[in-house]
Amino acid sequence: MARPERGGNSFPPARESWAGLMVTGLNANGGAPRRPPEEAGTGRCAAGRRPRARLAAFALFLLPVLLPALLPAQAPAPAEAAAKVASVKITGTKRFAEDDLARDIGLAPGKLVNRGQIQAAADRLSGLGWFSGVTYKFKTTARGVEIEFTLHDAPSAPLWFDNFPWFTDAELAEAIRAAGVPYDGTAPEGGTALDAIREAVAGLLKARHIPGEVEGEIVPAPGADGMVERFRVTGAGLPVVAVEFSDALARNDPGISHVLDSLTGKPYSRYALAIFLVEQVRPVYTSRGYLRVRFGDPAALFAGDPNQPLANEVTVRVPIERGVQYHWGGVTWTGLTVLTEEMREDLLGMIPGEPADGLKMQAGWERVAREYWRRGYLDVKVNPAVHYDDAKARVTCTVDVVAGSQYRMGQLVLTGLSLAAERQLLSNWKMARGDIFDKIYYEDFVNDGARKLFQNTPVHFLKIGHLLRANPETKTVEVLLDFQ
Repeated sequence: MARPERGGNSFPPARESWAGLMVTGLNANGGAPRRPPEEAGTGRCAAGRRPRARLAAFALFLLPVLLPALLPAQAPAPAEAAAKVASVKITGTKRFAEDDLARDIGLAPGKLVNRGQIQAAADRLSGLGWFSGVTYKFKTTARGVEIEFTLHDAPSAPLWFDNFPWFTDAELAEAIRAAGVPYDGTAPEGGTALDAIREAVAGLLKARHIPGEVEGEIVPAPGADGMVERFRVTGAGLPVVAVEFSDALARNDPGISHVLDSLTGKPYSRYALAIFLVEQVRPVYTSRGYLRVRFGDPAALFAGDPNQPLANEVTVRVPIERGVQYHWGGVTWTGLTVLTEEMREDLLGMIPGEPADGLKMQAGWERVAREYWRRGYLDVKVNPAVHYDDAKARVTCTVDVVAGSQYRMGQLVLTGLSLAAERQLLSNWKMARGDIFDKIYYEDFVNDGARKLFQNTPVHFLKIGHLLRANPETKTVEVLLDFQ
């Protein structure tokens, strides 16, 4: 991270005093200058110069002794000017309160500071990792020094405490803030704040005599876009003995029961549980019209050997709120309607009045997009907006289709085949140059069609490297197939 810029110049600069001495006649090593080598063939004897050499050596010996007495004493540089802090203003951040940051950097009204200490405070803010930019300025008034820092928030990720069943998230957050670390429930990508958060959590474990080290890593957010910072305790060794759901639908669903062993018997992990809820439990609800089902924070209950200093087994309870069961109320389409209304309704497959199957809805949007691909619209975007009517327990959708440009078949480039195999493929390829490009046909050919084409021939390959090269100017697509 770039060093924060200095600002302001109201403090009188410290006077710099120095004295310099240039001593000539010394070589680079501090000794007497080297004599040039004697010229060949002159016949001169070096002995005639020995008295002069002894005199020079003696002068060099006395130089360090006599020099301090000959020079005037050097005046010490005065200390940098200091003044009392009149006010500290911090702007630009939406993440932390101004008072918390001012306290963290050690600048408070009434304190004596100099310019170096203000720069050090800016460096501390910059090093936290919370901010992508830190600048400051100050001015001296009759009241003292007025300091203003301008901060720019850096990206951060939500902080997940993965396997800390001994504490609630609120207790962990309290321990972090008690250690003097600015904290808002997220973690920076790096910097001293991330290290301090980890150390505060490790200190809480130590205070409770819980063994293990705290590790952090960036992982995908379960069921959402973006990433999260996951903190884990190494060597926690807390197996899950049971997972209990508060709602009967999850408790009695055979599909969920069949895959629960992916959690039970394994080390306790809130992250693994969150992925299980997204991939295994949520679809059971959304397919029945419970489109806004909510999962509460899981509770970890300890079990195991009472003679152990710490409980060594965990039962997990998951609160579930089904919410309203919505029924399908219809769809309104906007944008380029290449498909007829009947085709769109058939592709969507939803029946008015029936429970709104969220899985079927999502699959329907994907089928509509594929039909546009089949007609050359490679960049199509299908954007559904869902409208919930809780009073009528009904859901409707407005779908905007942004089709983009329509592409046609360009050149087909083949590598890795013999000339005979190339001729066979070209004679069976169904898109001629200039035809509307069918992306679905292309995908089917790469995945299965080519293998079927050559299954009774001497042509053998392990895989097909493939690439589409679309040209927005000519609205054509070049297809490259590499048989490997």
